[in-house]
Amino acid sequence: MTFASLESLSPELQAQIMRNLDAVSTLYSLLRASPRFYQVFRSRKEYLLTQLAFQQFHPDIIHDVWNLAKASQIPQPADRYQVWEYLNLLRRDDGSGQVQIPLSMIISLCKLIPSIGWFIQDYRRRSLEFLANFVTQLELKQDSRHLYSDLSAIEAGRIQRAFCRLETFRYLFAAAKGAEINSDYFSQAQRFLNFYAPDEVEEIACIRDYLIRRLWDTFESIEDDALQEDGPGGPIQELGQQRKPHDWFSPGAKVQHLLFMEYLVSQGLPFLQKVFESDGVRRAELVIPNSWVREDYISDVLTHPVPPSSVPQDFDAGSYDGEGEFVGDDLDALSQGLLWANRDKVPSDYGRRSFQGLRQWGYLFWDKKRLQASGVLDKECVLHLFTTWVATR
Repeated sequence: MTFASLESLSPELQAQIMRNLDAVSTLYSLLRASPRFYQVFRSRKEYLLTQLAFQQFHPDIIHDVWNLAKASQIPQPADRYQVWEYLNLLRRDDGSGQVQIPLSMIISLCKLIPSIGWFIQDYRRRSLEFLANFVTQLELKQDSRHLYSDLSAIEAGRIQRAFCRLETFRYLFAAAKGAEINSDYFSQAQRFLNFYAPDEVEEIACIRDYLIRRLWDTFESIEDDALQEDGPGGPIQELGQQRKPHDWFSPGAKVQHLLFMEYLVSQGLPFLQKVFESDGVRRAELVIPNSWVREDYISDVLTHPVPPSSVPQDFDAGSYDGEGEFVGDDLDALSQGLLWANRDKVPSDYGRRSFQGLRQWGYLFWDKKRLQASGVLDKECVLHLFTTWVATR
């Protein structure tokens, strides 16, 4: 079918074509090329953008996408009254049955989708490199072809869900420089995380750890760039000296670098993508002036135990059949990696430091086929082995 014949179709068929495009960027190219398609788009833009955006996510996490879109509309930084209002509606308004959402919400979501896609691929690549190095050191038999295969729908859905929830968290709780700290932060943040099962909060902890590791590499690269400048007074060194009360490169500031990283994580995925894609002076310009210390970070609440009453009784429903055999992966069931790590017991807490080594390779995101290809399922999970292996941090 030629492009001219596409333009001769009825508006209803043209709308269906736009609704089923693979990306917002593809829609943008089509609208630039065809005034006719643009005319049809204008008459139903909220519907088309909503459907196109939702198609970028696993269908079982649309309620998380809806929550993210709502959170993006809260003026920043959000005050505690706005956060309580949002949390009070979180369960009652899950976005089920949404055909279209307001234009301002969908525009914010469409701007965020490319960053989520970029981070998912970066997370996949880096986490599987950790896993491959790990199984090599343990001399486990691995199937590299399946280990590095494309993400399954379930794996992609789990990682999308974690990134959406972390980004929702930052819309609710990210603080601007010098802004007054939300006095209800800890209780509100804990309530937000308690909406989710412990394994789902552990997913968020996996993504938080990954972003901190990426920032460690970034900070080290900035320090290397500063050392390679021709003598004192280079542009990167000057940026460090302008930061008060301590030069960014001084011992007084370096002891706070982890807190700087926590603040940068709270600035959102689009900002972090700019940081990770930049280099040299531009990278330093993004990081050093935005290195601040706050007292309200997601890591503080991630390590706080979930009250037992918040763990659903049917938490592991669907993971095993009547004879105790694992029957396959499902987005709403426990992952094989999590069951392996917990020795087939339902975890009652999350964010445990002892699981940090496992989180390096995203142990609870991968489906059974990939874990079998890695060889880890053939070895009993011994936590001290996994945590002592942490290679870089």
